[in-house]
Amino acid sequence: MQTLLIHNDSAGAGHLTAAELTEALCHGGLDIRHCAPDDPRLDALLAQPSEMVVLAGGDGTIARILAKMPFQQRKVAIVPLGTANNIAQSLGILDAANPGAGNEIVSAWRHADSQAFDIGRVTGPWGETRFAEAVGIGPLARVILQFKTQDVAPADSIRLGRAAFHHALTHAEPLRSNIRLDGHPLNGHPQGGDLLLMEAMNIRHAGSRLCLAPDADIADGLFDVVTIAVDQRQAMLDWVANGTDQDKPPLTITRARSVEIDWLGDPLRIDDHAPKITVMVGPVSIAFVAAQLDILVPSRRDRSGHEQPATEALAS
Repeated sequence: MQTLLIHNDSAGAGHLTAAELTEALCHGGLDIRHCAPDDPRLDALLAQPSEMVVLAGGDGTIARILAKMPFQQRKVAIVPLGTANNIAQSLGILDAANPGAGNEIVSAWRHADSQAFDIGRVTGPWGETRFAEAVGIGPLARVILQFKTQDVAPADSIRLGRAAFHHALTHAEPLRSNIRLDGHPLNGHPQGGDLLLMEAMNIRHAGSRLCLAPDADIADGLFDVVTIAVDQRQAMLDWVANGTDQDKPPLTITRARSVEIDWLGDPLRIDDHAPKITVMVGPVSIAFVAAQLDILVPSRRDRSGHEQPATEALAS
């Protein structure tokens, strides 16, 4: 099976190396081509036909490659090497890949299920960009963008990231931008009051592994639009401080096919990056593209403990 391996050696710490993963993939009968996420050949290699693409890295790498990947009839496998691993968590891939786990990973793919995965498209004053995770405005966007420029030890990133979000939410001012869901104004917020945050989420987790949209479906063509109003601030601060995802977050979720923002300078993130633009105002439109990617996920038996019908996704 012709397989393209994209491995980010700098993700996380103490994880599966490119050499270990390549050896395991070859041992599993796969024909491997390898490149790094910053390889100038990346776009050309992604455009070439292949039966499988393996993405090994953290959320930044995985989201960026998923967003730019051409829609072909091929499988995509994710090997989480980051610290938050929000995309992998949302797909049910719960554990980061540790040294020596290569053969186990390849073996699990032989019995994996195939999961459709929506890809979003956001247009704004900067042009058009595709994304995999979310587009958001407000304090979480501010923290994600700030953390990207800081040198934080992987062992401390979840704790420090949540503390930074707690601080940013504490001091957040109401959003200036106006938001519409499926053409309808979001002004009539059910909790009342001004909004502090809006995240149009495709996956369940964001930032420092915060499960903000626990029921998000990555294949339903709907965004879970997460909002936090002023009068929800204290409850959300308590939820973040408790450091647990056992309880659903005390925020509001509205499902929508499209989101429009009259952007008036609020911090804005597209996955983990900001748009390259000097004038931070203008109309922003968010929707899904028509096509979907096909991602390998743990089998239903692995996730539930009960045997269920599943398609064997990786041929022996």
